[in-house]
Amino acid sequence: MWGIVNSNYAGSAGLTINPSSLVNSKLYMDIHLLSGDIFVENNYMYIHREDYKLFEILRGNTPTYGKNNNTFDRFINTELKNAYMNIRMQGPSFMLVKGDHAFAFYTAFRSILSLRRMPYEIPNFLYEGLEYSPQHNINYKDYNFNMTNMEWAEFGLTYSRVLYKRGLDRLTGGITLKYLSGFAGGYLSAREIDYVVLDDSTINIHNLDAEIGYSIPVDYQDNDANLSDPFFKGKGFGVDIGVTFSRTKRVAESRTYSKLCRQSYPDYYYKIGFSLMDIGAIKFSDNAQKQKFDNTSAYLDRLDTLNYYNLNQITEYLSSMFYGDPDASLEGNSISIVLPSAFSAQFDYQFIPDWYVNATAILPLRLGKTWIQRPYQLSITPRYENWLYEVSLPVSLYDMRYPRIGLAARFAFLTIGTDKLGGFFGLSDFTGMDIYFSVKINFTKGRCPFTGRSTHCYNAEYGYSSGQGR
Repeated sequence: MWGIVNSNYAGSAGLTINPSSLVNSKLYMDIHLLSGDIFVENNYMYIHREDYKLFEILRGNTPTYGKNNNTFDRFINTELKNAYMNIRMQGPSFMLVKGDHAFAFYTAFRSILSLRRMPYEIPNFLYEGLEYSPQHNINYKDYNFNMTNMEWAEFGLTYSRVLYKRGLDRLTGGITLKYLSGFAGGYLSAREIDYVVLDDSTINIHNLDAEIGYSIPVDYQDNDANLSDPFFKGKGFGVDIGVTFSRTKRVAESRTYSKLCRQSYPDYYYKIGFSLMDIGAIKFSDNAQKQKFDNTSAYLDRLDTLNYYNLNQITEYLSSMFYGDPDASLEGNSISIVLPSAFSAQFDYQFIPDWYVNATAILPLRLGKTWIQRPYQLSITPRYENWLYEVSLPVSLYDMRYPRIGLAARFAFLTIGTDKLGGFFGLSDFTGMDIYFSVKINFTKGRCPFTGRSTHCYNAEYGYSSGQGR
């Protein structure tokens, strides 16, 4: 959400990029009601640019492709396939700044699907079926691909404070501690698969070295939904931590204020931030299974005659074919999934009053075998901001190869934006989309409500000069 998170009016929404941003905010308080982000991107399935008509699709008039009348066509090439889906809904949250200290709490629901380095022939078989003859009788050897999905609730507490200030230099730090309740999760981690598809019903697997884990709200014997026993299947903890250095425009004031709203804002020429995000994991111990296939082989035939009625039948069949025992592949009844950990660096520069340009990079960190991998991202976002409205134009490089342009606007309490404007207008083939919004009540430093004017805060940001009022 490049049009929100790096703003000086982001408030509690800025926690998602760097928790030290709280005490640097132009707000002394915000009451966050609701925000959401829906992001989807892939390099396998797409809708042709000339067929993409958003309002027709919303009415249910979708295009069709291929013999199976699929809604999406596919790219026919030999590139490794990647996909990422991120849904984040942030609920009631609150932020308060008092002098050199800031506090916040937030609630959120998150759902992420990450697929990385999937060999091209596997989604082709899923799209066309095993009868896809151009891929028959070819010995495929694939290595190190994974798919991970998790849904969870998040409850966070943040503390941010000024660590150091001398002259025009100011250093702030922040930390967010999170309690995580996992609703569902699953992963496939494949280190090697060496196989040949002989025909539409036969696969000869020479070697399989892979692990599958899952914990989902379904009874594995009868497929009935299992939503209340218990509702959350796992739990865990996470942490975000960050620091920000800023070069301010004037020496920081040491005075105290009788009202929070009278606090001055330390306007800056530039600031540089570094953060670690989503360090942690969730362990699922309820309704969980871990299936492991450790460098084993099997000859799977008559696949077109097999019927499966539940998940246990599938895993027992595979275990029997690979090991001769329906329970041999079951290694445990708990799994752990690592959060989408990342390192981020941010640079923000004010070139004239109220006009800024921001540069931010996000680099994924692998802190476990069963991890959710964020995409690499690099963004440059020019913006204009004041207490009432804000406009930004994020230009980003997704996965370090796909350029995109976005647009975001804030008026008072409402922000709406996208980091991929072309996903709505058919400017290119439709491979994904992004849309986000935020609804919150902002309380700006130096603006006391019900007084009819801004307070005397010695801050050029609000039109004061040399201690004189407007």
